[in-house]
Amino acid sequence: MPALPALLALVAAALLALLGARRAAAPGAWSPLKRWALGCLLLCHGAWRQRAAAGGTAEPRRPRPLRPDPHALDSMYFTGFAETNKTFVIARLARRPAGMCEMWLFLRVEGIGQFEHPQHPNMMVPDESEEIWSGGGLTIEYLEPQICWKISFDGLLRKGPYRQQWSEEEGDLVPVKFSLHWENFTEVFNFNVDSHPSTFARAFAQEPWTIQFFQRVKKQREQHFRHEQWGQSVGEIEIENHEKIELSLKGVRSHSYGIRNWAEIYRYVMILAHFEDGTAAHLTVINIPATTTNLTVGYVFFPDGRKAGIEWSNASLAEIAEDGVIKDEYGVSFTAGGKDFAVSAVLDKQTCPVVFNGLVGSGVFHECIADFQLDGSTQGWGLVEFYYRDEAAQLVPNLQLGPKT
Repeated sequence: MPALPALLALVAAALLALLGARRAAAPGAWSPLKRWALGCLLLCHGAWRQRAAAGGTAEPRRPRPLRPDPHALDSMYFTGFAETNKTFVIARLARRPAGMCEMWLFLRVEGIGQFEHPQHPNMMVPDESEEIWSGGGLTIEYLEPQICWKISFDGLLRKGPYRQQWSEEEGDLVPVKFSLHWENFTEVFNFNVDSHPSTFARAFAQEPWTIQFFQRVKKQREQHFRHEQWGQSVGEIEIENHEKIELSLKGVRSHSYGIRNWAEIYRYVMILAHFEDGTAAHLTVINIPATTTNLTVGYVFFPDGRKAGIEWSNASLAEIAEDGVIKDEYGVSFTAGGKDFAVSAVLDKQTCPVVFNGLVGSGVFHECIADFQLDGSTQGWGLVEFYYRDEAAQLVPNLQLGPKT
């Protein structure tokens, strides 16, 4: 089958000829016709790609070699939430060029307190290995790709409220050591293959159509890849002056690689939740000005193991913290696998860790822990992540983007 970008270019050329360049290029113009044409094309192409991808997402047994690009990355992200108390762990390592690594580490242990890496809210640390993901005392390594992974840390963490702004003061540093063995209980959702075509058709139809627009879409699809699956982490944590604690947490593993230029993203909101009936869901609404100013993408894993890409959602960036003020509660509806879902989130405003985007010196991630309800009755656990591109100021003073000497 011909490549998708070539087919998109043909569709664009045909509609440009039919409508005229001025009408087709106007934002939102003729969106039903554009959405119908794209939907048919993407649906056919999606079915072909799923057949071509039969057998699963290939994943190497070590970090991927970074592409020769200043924005290349290979990122591994884990979440884990206890279902019996407020304990959670969030860990992320993303290898970047020039020997650097993006690192997130936040955790809360019931009855003891909140902890974060002393580097935060800065997230840049030296990359410490080419064989595994390693930086800042945090390591992520495969035991069996797509099945078993190990997440461990041995070092100092800062105890107390999560910092919302940069400070030279170290705070209360406490020796912490943990080791978690993560094992999947769902298959992989490949965003480039398994996403439902209607979400892209709807988003693309709202944009002004030009040949240059589809060239940008082509470039974006060819340079960044992501897949996720859900699993359970089991292990122990040792905190100074406390007894060893056993952990059993459920959450997502997200692997993102290729090229990611954070400066190209204006804003996004991401919901990650796992529910007591076994349902797991991801919903992202993102604004990438060059291609899609309001793209909704995500999936549902059903309790029986089936997966389905989100087909439709009422989520809109214009209605979710557009002014930068994050509220206590949010609700969204979406459709996946022919079923309607209504998800509500109550955010713990005392547990919203922040990291600054050190690669460009501007941009803020808010990792807000939340309690969820599915269809008004089924309890769930997870987070709502907010990203804002902030071009007004350098958030981390005197930030260095190379290894310390």
